[in-house]
This record gives sequence, C-alpha cells and structure tokens, in this order.
Amino acid sequence: MDYFKILNLNKEPFSNSPEPEFFFQSTEHLACLQQLELSIRLRRGLNVVMGEVGTGKTTLCRQLILRFSESEEDRNEVVTHLILDPSFSTPREFLATVAITFGLSVGAADSEWQLKESIKNNLFFKGVDEKKTVVLIIDEGQKLPEFCLEILREFLNYETNEWKLLQIVVFAQNEFGQILKTHANFADRINQYYLLKPLKFREMRAMIHFRLARAGRPAGMPEIFTISGLWAVYRATGGYPRKVITLCHQILLTLIIQNRIRADWFLARSASGRLMPEPTRKGRWATASLFMCLLLAILTFAAFMPSVLNGTKPVSVTNPIAKQPGMRENITIASKPDMTVPVQPLQEVSISTVSPTPPVLPGNLGCLKIRKGGTVFGLLQDIYGGIETVRFQAIIRANPHIRNMDWVRAGEKICFPAIQAKTSPLASGKTWVQIAQKADLNEAYKLLKDYPADQPGIRLIPSWNSRKGLSFLIVLNRSFSGEKEAMDALRNLSAGLVSGAEIIYNQPKDVIYFAD
Repeated sequence: MDYFKILNLNKEPFSNSPEPEFFFQSTEHLACLQQLELSIRLRRGLNVVMGEVGTGKTTLCRQLILRFSESEEDRNEVVTHLILDPSFSTPREFLATVAITFGLSVGAADSEWQLKESIKNNLFFKGVDEKKTVVLIIDEGQKLPEFCLEILREFLNYETNEWKLLQIVVFAQNEFGQILKTHANFADRINQYYLLKPLKFREMRAMIHFRLARAGRPAGMPEIFTISGLWAVYRATGGYPRKVITLCHQILLTLIIQNRIRADWFLARSASGRLMPEPTRKGRWATASLFMCLLLAILTFAAFMPSVLNGTKPVSVTNPIAKQPGMRENITIASKPDMTVPVQPLQEVSISTVSPTPPVLPGNLGCLKIRKGGTVFGLLQDIYGGIETVRFQAIIRANPHIRNMDWVRAGEKICFPAIQAKTSPLASGKTWVQIAQKADLNEAYKLLKDYPADQPGIRLIPSWNSRKGLSFLIVLNRSFSGEKEAMDALRNLSAGLVSGAEIIYNQPKDVIYFAD
C-alpha cells in the first residue's frame, strides 16, 4: 500500500530522527537558539542548556550547527565542532578527542601538556590570525567526568583582551545541575544558562499541526486529531516533544490499521496504553477523565439551555463534536490482486566451522561523492544507523581533506571507515524483508536516496563475511514476527520493488555488521 497516503500524507510526519525540516520553533526552543547564537557571536565563552529527557536538546544542538552553516559568510567565520558522547576515562583521551575534532594530528607519545599546547596554538591561530569563531558543542553533558570540567575551565582561559577564543555549549540532562553545584569554579564561568521545559498544550497542538502540514497534509481537510484526542496526547506525554512524536506516530499507525481517519480521546488513550506503563499514566488519566466528563456535561448543558429559555423541546445531543459536511467516518482500502512473489524458501542456514585464523576485515566501506551540501550527521545515520563519537572521529581521521565536517560541500568525496558494530542490527528470532543487496556503497546509497517516499521506510546495513566479502543490505525498517506477516508486507510493496525482494531470517553467525 502507499504508506501514509491513506491519511493524505506524502511522508512520515512523526519520525524520531532530528530532521531539520520538521523542527518546530516553539517559543521555548526559539528563545534558546537566539540566546545561544547571540552569545556565540559575541564570543562570551561558556553556555549551558539543560532539560529533561525528550525536551529537544539534541534537536536544538543540530539546529544550532545548521544556523551557522546556512550562509557562506557564517561557514567562513564560525567553525563548529561536536562531541556526541563525553564518556571519557582519562584526561588524555578527552584532550586527544578535542584535538582530533579540531583537525589536529595526535601522536601516540604526545603528553597531556603537548596536547593542550597544540589546542591552544590552534585556537590562537583560528581566533586571532584567521579571525574565526571556534565553537565546541558537547551533547549528553551529564556524562562529563570531573577532569573534563577542569580541562574545559582551562580552555576558557584562552582569550584575548576582548573575547574568549573557544565558545563552549553544553547540552545536558537536569542532573548536570548537581554537578555544577559541586564545581563552583566551573559554574561561575557560565555566561548563558537555559532550562528547557515541556511544551504547553497550545504549542504541542501547533507542533502536531506543523508536522502534519510538512508531511503534505492539505490545509483544507478535516483535522486528524480531535480536540479531545489532542488533550489525551498532552495528558499522556506531559508535553515532552519526544513523547508526543512517539505517541502520535503510534496513533497514525492505529488509524491506518483500523481504517479510520480521526484520532479521538479513546483512540489516543488506547495507543498510549501500548507505549507507557500504567503507573505513569494512572494519575494523568484520572484527571483527564474528569475533565472529559466536565466537558461533555458543559456541552450538553449548552445545547439544552437555549431550548429551556425559549420554551421549546430540548434537542438530543449524541456527539459533542459535530460531523462536518462531506466527512467520511471510514476509508475503504481497495484490495490488491494476488501477486506471485518470488521468495526464496525459508530454510535454516548451515554454518561451517570457523577457522582459528581471524578474518581480514575491510578497512573501508567505500567513498561517496556528495550530491548536495549538508552536515555529516545525516550521512552517519544513513550508513551506520546511528551517530557515535567513535565513528565521528574515525570519519574525521579518514577525511583530512574536508575542512568543516558540519558542512560538507556538494561534489566533495567522503570515505567511511569499516567500524564493526557491537550488536547485530537484524534482531535474532525475527523475520526481515530485504529489498536489495548491493556490492558497492555508491549503488546502495543511490537506492536509499532514490527510494519512493510513499513506500515503507528502509535502511542500509553494511556487512561482511568470508564467502561474499563486503555487501550492503537494503531492508525494511521494521522486523516481523513470522513469515506470514513478512509476506503481507512484501506483497504491499510496489511492483518495481517486489521483483528484487526476498525474506531473510537466521543470518549466518559469521556475518559481521558495520551498522547498529
């Protein structure tokens, strides 16, 4: 079927990836971005943004980088660097990571003092000689060890008579506040501090409408979410953007499965029950149920009172939300004719005895020529299935020719090191639908980018084994509990995709993956 077209959408509106085009500029997030941007341009030094899980810190982090990448002037004047996971075990490891992130060479014998001097000299060269603003952005700041805070404090001492040579922005969860209380000498350096809060109901509603519009929902159509449905979403999520997005995605899937076009209170509550544990929701639903009873009573009373005042017979109220003219209660999905799908027979794969000699793994997955400019984060997500500091650093080392990793220009070539994944991305015991398998990264990536938007989501998985060598699987994003469910999903693909598709399960144990 045409995924999401049933609801008159062109693409998924509630993806959990930080897509720039779906960034909703709430009052809270916009104010935070503006204050950070001003502080960085004035070179004020240290800035801290804190918030609970799911308030949008990582999204803000990406937006801040994009703000300084949008124009040629900013790209030449502001250089941003990102550390995604600051879980460092030693001061030298942290200093080496910062140096590599800045594009400096690090020798195995370099001491902590030598690394600090190298970083300091680089900051003076960039900030004074080239008159650039250097920004170090740290996500997941609550993981910063104590020695990292001391090193960052030292970095803030690198300054001219007018400004700080390094601008630092730390995005952290609220527990970082306790760390600041015990490190007054670091907390005193904070120039800009911002505490992110969950969205109010009005802004949550605006965010949902904004995302639906971005996904292609026509403006004149009836709303997918009723007022009671939106209120149920708010009560279940507390207004936390990530929870709102996750629940709304589940609600849309429920609408499609149940052949419905509107999400009311009961549907939203049912969907939230599949995502959140009962103790979390019990108090909210009790209050929300009381509110709904009051709302129904008010609406009934409002309909009854005019008839009482005019001496006429009261009108029976069966639904507090009036049905709009021409609105359909259900959508009938036309069934497709049976298709004979060429599917390889399901069979257990015999695994040969592994040789005691360790396999010689590839050092590189391949190189891509960038079609249009953008940040490297999207590429990391597409190739590796996630963004980790170790992969980001490996990309930096493998591509010394790229001046700014936060904005790779169109036409530039970027190479991807083969970094073995910790776990298999294809969960054991599950069945998967494979769209295609390519031997070359460029072919696989082109298929990924040219994939029709109206089809179920896919992902790319680089893998290697001694029999086939390096290969790139293109599979549906979701797994299936068995053959029948996978076959149903396969049959619903467009004809052009079905011809090369197959069902896979029980992957050989000697396969090594390079994506999470």
